[in-house]
Amino acid sequence: MRAFRLYWDKDKEEAWLNEMVEQGWAMKSFFLGQYTFERCKPGEYTYRIDLLDGLVSTKSSMEYIRFLEETGVEYVSGWARWAYFRKPVSEGAFELYTDLDSQINLYKKIRLMMGVVAAFELYVGISQMSTLSRLGLGFPIYILPGLLIGLGIIIGFAALKAHLRVTVLTKQKDLFY
Repeated sequence: MRAFRLYWDKDKEEAWLNEMVEQGWAMKSFFLGQYTFERCKPGEYTYRIDLLDGLVSTKSSMEYIRFLEETGVEYVSGWARWAYFRKPVSEGAFELYTDLDSQINLYKKIRLMMGVVAAFELYVGISQMSTLSRLGLGFPIYILPGLLIGLGIIIGFAALKAHLRVTVLTKQKDLFY
């Protein structure tokens, strides 16, 4: 089975993958919003998504993936810096980030990446819009810059959501430690 979805929120994507496996569909690959699933026993796996420090193909990322595989975690798929992992539920609980500091660091990485991408999309979209307006071309030419600006805004909200998650986790840390 295939499904197309775009997620800007790691937690929602992870929850959806775990809902799918509860229905008996295990993700086996991902590329640009295209998920491929195969049949499995309902609830067989727990999925986790991680934002790596580098591209999935880098040496440090491959070492990290191998380390996780040695602990019984299966690397399912990756795209750019995102990595999808699963572990059979029968082998116990599966969390990649179990303490507040590591969770805070993860969401800081997500915030930074999303913020940079959002700023780039907005910059390019606004620059193109400005250039095109000086040329005096007709309305249809503004569609692409408008899409870039819209994408920048959407990704900016994802960065904001990660920022809010950092804030909440930091408050929890300050409260309990």
